[in-house]
Amino acid sequence: MTAFATTTAPAQTAGWWRRLRPWIAVGLLVLVVTAVSAIYSSQSEIAPLDPDAASPEGSRALAQLLRDRDVRVNEFDEVGPALAEAERGDATLLVPFPELLATDSLDGLADLPESVRVVLIQPDDFSLKDLDLGIERDDPQLRDMEQRPGCELPEAVAAGVAEVGLDRYKTEDAEFVCYDRSLVVVSDGGAEVAVLGARDPLTNDRLDDEGNASLSLGLLGEHDQVIWLIPDGPELDQENRPAGIEDILPAWTGSTLCLLFVAAFLAALWRARRLGPPVVEPLPVVVRSAETVEGRARLYRNARASAAAYEALRAGALARLLPAIGLGGEPDYRAVVEVVAARSGRPADEVHALLYGPPPTDDAGLVVSTDLLDTVVENTLDPTHVETARHRLDGEGRPQ
Repeated sequence: MTAFATTTAPAQTAGWWRRLRPWIAVGLLVLVVTAVSAIYSSQSEIAPLDPDAASPEGSRALAQLLRDRDVRVNEFDEVGPALAEAERGDATLLVPFPELLATDSLDGLADLPESVRVVLIQPDDFSLKDLDLGIERDDPQLRDMEQRPGCELPEAVAAGVAEVGLDRYKTEDAEFVCYDRSLVVVSDGGAEVAVLGARDPLTNDRLDDEGNASLSLGLLGEHDQVIWLIPDGPELDQENRPAGIEDILPAWTGSTLCLLFVAAFLAALWRARRLGPPVVEPLPVVVRSAETVEGRARLYRNARASAAAYEALRAGALARLLPAIGLGGEPDYRAVVEVVAARSGRPADEVHALLYGPPPTDDAGLVVSTDLLDTVVENTLDPTHVETARHRLDGEGRPQ
């Protein structure tokens, strides 16, 4: 008995290991993919014009140039603290994505102190409407990105040609309109608001082109501090929408759930494969086709459904005739009647009544119509009968 136990224990352990190996592999795969997805999501969350991003669309180079000029660069990801800091004055508030700010926040930008300059990058129509300074975005037109200042704004004059010619704006009360309306500066008794129609002058990739660096440093380096506002997400009014579960879950939750569903599906396929292929089993009773037809006919007769029975026979006849007469999948009924009448040798009116006319309403009419329908089908499908039928037709088929 002891020997039996010592020989079966390793076998049982090996059996459990073989069963658990696929599940362990699937679990490790899910963990690896989840980790990679989380890392990728955290990297992809770095927004363009981020002062810490060294990517081509980031603005790390510009932020470093500002610090070299003793300008403090403070990055904020929440709107409230950023506006509170700007209320202290002597600062430049940079808003790379105005569309992320709520209506109240945009409307209050112009109410900041006069010692504050607000720089908005490519605001959309809704942001400009909420800003309420009489600035509207003009219709887009194809033109060169490189534009000349064309104004007396000191920062633009010092920069010269810059790559700002993407969006244009129109306003009636602007203090300065530069670069063919791609830079608009408005001052309405409060903070000075500058609207810039392109991101290129601030990015690492294009900062050293033309006068981009000079223009960016001039717009942002006027004061001792730059408040760089890039919210984590759209600013929403709490009274309009309560916080939901999507607000507290990380960004990679959706992709992780999808991976879990894929893993469960693959596991189900793996387990289903172990069941083997379907097995063919003999039927308990073999029913002959003639008996099936007879049983269905009795059902029609008991229900007194002569019309339904004939419609079934007519559908079967058309299914045999249409491929043989070569008129396509959905031919016109007149063409079908003409060809069938020519090939079967039956009058066209009779063929039309059999194939498309009203069905019989009693058993006697069903028998007669069925016999005629069988005759038409057999004659139409019989190649020897086609030649004979041509000699009985009037017109071009009559023998000379």
